[in-house]
Amino acid sequence: MDKKKSVAGQEDKFVEDLASHVAETAERNVPILLLALQDILDEVVSGSQRAEHVKKTIWQFELLQSVLIALKQDFTQIQGKWETATSLTKILVHCSVGLDPPDSHEFHAIFLPESIERLLVLCRNLQHRYTKIPEGATVSTKAGLLQCFNQVLESMKWLYSGHVFLTSNVLRSNYLLQMLITDDKETGISLLGAIQSAIRVDPSVLETLDEKLVNSLLDEVIYKLSAFNEAEVGAAATRALVNIADVYPPLIQMLYSRYKGIRPLLSRWTGKGFGRDLKKLLQLLDAGSAQEAEMQRLHRAASTIQAIIRGFLTRRRVKNADKAFATLQRNYRVKQEKRDIEKASHREERALQHQLLLARRRAMRETRQKQLDMITAMHPAEVDKYLEASQIHAAIKLQAVWRGVLERRKLGLRKATARQVRAALTIQRCIRRYLQRLEDRRKEPLIWQPPPGLTDERRVELQALIDKKRKDYPSQCTDRGDQEDLHTRAQEAWMHYVSRRLVTKKSYQRREALLAALEMDTDLLANAPKLSEATDRDVYTFTSHSTPVAAKALANHKEELSLMRQPWWRKMHLDDLTESELDNVDSDQAMF
Repeated sequence: MDKKKSVAGQEDKFVEDLASHVAETAERNVPILLLALQDILDEVVSGSQRAEHVKKTIWQFELLQSVLIALKQDFTQIQGKWETATSLTKILVHCSVGLDPPDSHEFHAIFLPESIERLLVLCRNLQHRYTKIPEGATVSTKAGLLQCFNQVLESMKWLYSGHVFLTSNVLRSNYLLQMLITDDKETGISLLGAIQSAIRVDPSVLETLDEKLVNSLLDEVIYKLSAFNEAEVGAAATRALVNIADVYPPLIQMLYSRYKGIRPLLSRWTGKGFGRDLKKLLQLLDAGSAQEAEMQRLHRAASTIQAIIRGFLTRRRVKNADKAFATLQRNYRVKQEKRDIEKASHREERALQHQLLLARRRAMRETRQKQLDMITAMHPAEVDKYLEASQIHAAIKLQAVWRGVLERRKLGLRKATARQVRAALTIQRCIRRYLQRLEDRRKEPLIWQPPPGLTDERRVELQALIDKKRKDYPSQCTDRGDQEDLHTRAQEAWMHYVSRRLVTKKSYQRREALLAALEMDTDLLANAPKLSEATDRDVYTFTSHSTPVAAKALANHKEELSLMRQPWWRKMHLDDLTESELDNVDSDQAMF
């Protein structure tokens, strides 16, 4: 804190010393001395309390008034010339922006308007000297003056951006109008930019101006559009008109009433690189007002969006239609090829049937011719026998064919009946198994119930037996830990027995059922009738519905038939042969 106070005291001391030097020095040396203020302003942060304190100190010692008075001098006789003037304008604007001194009325009502006026006078002097430079002068001299002119304009923009009410002073100034009247291109572009900046800072400034002054400004802008051929000037003038029209609605009506040929004048700038602003200005002229122009712009934007959407939808429909047409054509070609293939196959089939018919007829004719030749070669007494035998053979053929037709007609019904029988057997087997499972569950005692036959007397007997066993065979585990271990093993063994009891019981039941089935099959085989006395019921009783059993029985039957067809010498020592040797015997028999 003490350091800040010491720094502030040094700055105040410096400003005070500078003010005393300015008061004592000659008028020609004042601008050079005032340039030292820039060092103080550079050391402070803009917008901080320290910066505000420095600005107030400079104002209190009337150094800003000294800067304003110094700007009235002829800088051609001062060291640094117009660069010094440019630096002083920056110091003036830097101190003025953000400054709110105690005597604010004097600052706002007198000092700031005079500062704006002085900056405009300085710009006018720079422009005058810039335009009066002869053609043979160096380029650096002319460029330096133009740079100083633009810097002073930027300082002025900075000043009325910080104090908005100064925009009306800028636009009312006669010096601004005088600078606009000149025919210089570079300075004219900069001045048009300054006018646009003032209008953007205070959009309502034109409404506070006199109509005659507004017309004078518009006259100069329209003049630059008509008199100059450079695209930069046309772009700056067009942009200025567009910005004015955005904030000042009466401008459009003024352009219509005051400048009759403005549309042909604007048309000559087509294709010069600022078509966007030119198009917007023409749209404003066509609409008659900014609001109508905005509505038309929105309408055109909506139309453009609709056109894009319709185009997108149409292209998508066309694309889908192309895909659909391609798919339709492809499917049609595939169907046409299938139809052609079917026609070709039908044609070939008809040709083959026709050839078969011709071959059959040819064979019938040859057969009949052979029969006639054979009958002709027979003895007359044998002809009747041959014809009778032929008739019998033909009748047998017809009967066989007709029986085949009848059997094939019944085959469908037989298949359906067999399917129903198999389905009924499957359903009955499932029902029997389900009922058997229910019966087994009913017979099986619950885990929490005591086993059957365990009465109280039997329980007492078993407990006495257990006590006797414990007395005769005492436990070898005397330690508590060993007893707990033995108890745990016993519990695990008991749980294993309980968990496996159901499985063991089911296995026992399956074994009992298998033994019962074997006993039933033994009784059937023992009481089986002779083959000569067997009936259809006996055949059905001994028929197995198991596919593996039927397959094995069929194989054994074929093997027995094969052995019966073999000669006696091949049946010798068959029991001693292996399966491969028996297969060889069967193959040899098949060869015979």
